[in-house]
Amino acid sequence: MVLTDSEDNVVEGPGFNIFAVKDGNIYTPSRGVLEGITRRTVIELASERGMPLEARAVPAAEVRAADEVFITSTAGGIMPVTKVDGAPVGDGAPGPVTLRLRDAYWELHRDLRFVTPVRYD
Repeated sequence: MVLTDSEDNVVEGPGFNIFAVKDGNIYTPSRGVLEGITRRTVIELASERGMPLEARAVPAAEVRAADEVFITSTAGGIMPVTKVDGAPVGDGAPGPVTLRLRDAYWELHRDLRFVTPVRYD
């Protein structure tokens, strides 16, 4: 379930942020969202890789027509969405932008500058 505002723009889901991709451009809502750490990390990863990303109002119709959709959360990282309202997103499989960002995100978890190991002694 994704929440919308009074103008039918997507804002977020319960516990996750949403991103839509159209023609290689990434969009994420700019208001009405919890600006989570994983969301911010995606914005930074896209910038570092020269991937166009814009935070702005994102109409629900635009999400339905997107080539790719993905959500982010602390627990799940970057997760592809393959259906919206029961219809396939793009070709119904995770897209290249989503997969590139997902791989970059999990690569950060192998970099000791960005992780704190939990030791169970």
